[in-house]
Amino acid sequence: MNQILVTNFENDSDKENQNKDKKKKLFKIQMITSILLAFILYGKSQLEDYNKQKVQKLTESIDKNLKVSSLYNVKKEEAEERIYFGKIIIPKIDLEYTIFNNFNEELLKIAPCKFYGVDIGEKGNICIAGHNYNDRRFFGKLFDIEVNDIIKLVNLEGKSYIYKVYDMYETEPDDLSCLKNEKKYELTLVTCNNSNKKRRIIKAVYNEFIDK
Repeated sequence: MNQILVTNFENDSDKENQNKDKKKKLFKIQMITSILLAFILYGKSQLEDYNKQKVQKLTESIDKNLKVSSLYNVKKEEAEERIYFGKIIIPKIDLEYTIFNNFNEELLKIAPCKFYGVDIGEKGNICIAGHNYNDRRFFGKLFDIEVNDIIKLVNLEGKSYIYKVYDMYETEPDDLSCLKNEKKYELTLVTCNNSNKKRRIIKAVYNEFIDK
């Protein structure tokens, strides 16, 4: 009888030790997994910050290059051959970027691009597209724009054209009706609304002409 009790006690003790060992192993696995996950998230965050800084430096160097070109009064080339279209400035949202004269996905990663339309200062519709990275870079700030806000376009000769916002709306990605010329001198800004996969459209009309 005593032997049976001792045996049962030993079995219970072994089971308890096994359970403790399992709990320790599980705790170790959870700890290691948590540490690895923390490292992965940290690495991802660092990579995103690095990429943001890299793009920002590229954008700043392009802006400096445009200023140098203007200083030396480089002979104006045909619109199709130019690298830069000009500059866009929106004081209210602290936005200022050089605009590429051509449009493609690689250029869009660096700065806004002319998507369609006439040259700065000509009659017609100027359409400029820019990325929305869900932060304060590029055209992600356009969601803070309101009717009557001011947008300035500066051409390669340094002359500034002032536009005033008169409409804002969202549409489907394949809807190109925003490219229609509704005003004599019109400006259209286009970006993505990543929350609903639609296009955010800002429409502005020429307000006045000034020398920079």
